[in-house]
Amino acid sequence: MNWKKQYQKALTFSYDDGNVQDKKLLDILNRYGMKCTFNVNTGLDFDHGTWVYRDVLEVHRLNLAECPELYAGHEMAVHGVYHYNLTELSPAELTAELQENAETITKLYGTAPVGMAYPYGVYNDTVIAELNRLGIRYARGVESSHSFAEQADLMRFQPTCHHDDPQLFDLAKQFLESEPETPQIFYVWGHSYEFEGQQNWDRLERFCEMLAGRDDIFYGTNREVLLPDEEPKTK
Repeated sequence: MNWKKQYQKALTFSYDDGNVQDKKLLDILNRYGMKCTFNVNTGLDFDHGTWVYRDVLEVHRLNLAECPELYAGHEMAVHGVYHYNLTELSPAELTAELQENAETITKLYGTAPVGMAYPYGVYNDTVIAELNRLGIRYARGVESSHSFAEQADLMRFQPTCHHDDPQLFDLAKQFLESEPETPQIFYVWGHSYEFEGQQNWDRLERFCEMLAGRDDIFYGTNREVLLPDEEPKTK
């Protein structure tokens, strides 16, 4: 469905790493009818890639092979097999880090990924060229644009803001009150463990409650919002 034929505003979420806290995140998003893209590391599981967030929370990945039903109705996207800095890899390593990630996502979830989030938000022309070769159509950084305007270069796409951005609710109010003549996209990103580590799940609840159930907003995954004319390719 090309949402632009019916709407002028779209809301989409993007969350990285495939952490255990995605379960609570999905419970909230699903309850409010929101759609999200999850950028996952297929080489890391509950016992691998564990680290401590701000000295308060031990962060674990999910065992992704066990999670197709958990993520049902949302989009799975590339984030690298092991969350490496892609700009530091050799050509062969770069291909393996991205191609194996995409192939595993396709095998586990049944749909070939067309998007990704750059680990650490870093990329260069070599990384983008490899993504293009692999059929990735959009890729997200981490710099807040504080804008809803469409972006011409989807391989260097920047989000509206992180969910902890001080301007989040001001932007939400602006988005709700706007009556745009051109398509507008509110794109929020983050990591689910951040809500747990900072004990501010209420922030997500408040945001979703504020924007849910509107007949003038399209709620879609990143692919649905950024590539509205493209149908998913199943294995």
